[in-house]
Amino acid sequence: MQVIRTYVPDSLQNYNHLAVCEQTGDAAAIDPFDADHLLEVAREHDVTIKAIWITHEHGDHIRHLEELKARTRAPVYAPLTCQKRFDADIWLEDGNRLTLGEQTAEFWTTPGHTPGHGVFYATEPEPVLLSGDTLFNAGVGNARSGDPQTLFHSIERIVERANPDARIYPGHDYILNNLGFTLSILPNLDAAARLRQQAERETPDTRTTTTLAQEAGINLFLRLDDPDLISALEERGFDTGDREARFIALRRLRDQW
Repeated sequence: MQVIRTYVPDSLQNYNHLAVCEQTGDAAAIDPFDADHLLEVAREHDVTIKAIWITHEHGDHIRHLEELKARTRAPVYAPLTCQKRFDADIWLEDGNRLTLGEQTAEFWTTPGHTPGHGVFYATEPEPVLLSGDTLFNAGVGNARSGDPQTLFHSIERIVERANPDARIYPGHDYILNNLGFTLSILPNLDAAARLRQQAERETPDTRTTTTLAQEAGINLFLRLDDPDLISALEERGFDTGDREARFIALRRLRDQW
């Protein structure tokens, strides 16, 4: 399943995505912020929006849901846990499979950023994770509308379930801020410093897409057993007794950064 990523002008640094079956040209629009923009991107790539996939209920992820549905007549797929927050045609539970043209994707529930969050995972021709606001390039989502303990367990499950070569397609262009936070905690993490230098030369539309394996080198929330990270947290007075405690400490520091 090909993923077309597009940075949405005049947004909250949102990325929108089209997941595309290359055999048929059928596309799923993920979290539509701007219907005009997505339809133009679809025209430029000669694909047809046949489905709308929603990761969660925040307003910037469903902003033009109704407009895009009206203009494409595409069915809306969304997490069952988002019922009563907006309308959908098909409510998804963990492990449900979605067909797009001749290809399939899997839906995983990933609460934490919000109680109703989910992500979409596909494996052909290469593994991809459309991660919404759960997992970002070099970071994870905040838990102001959810719960950091729950988010920790969702991230752990993603790492267990996804192929390490899966490319990460999050809902926002936060990589520069996230790498800045990383280097504020581990200033000698060379992989993060190199990637930040690269990202500074790029635009939101040309930003590199990281894999889950690359994230293990730069994303503090995936490096919870790193002795240098544990020392850095202890120096700041945090409980580091287990992975969950270290994750929650990092999330608190990121919220204050």
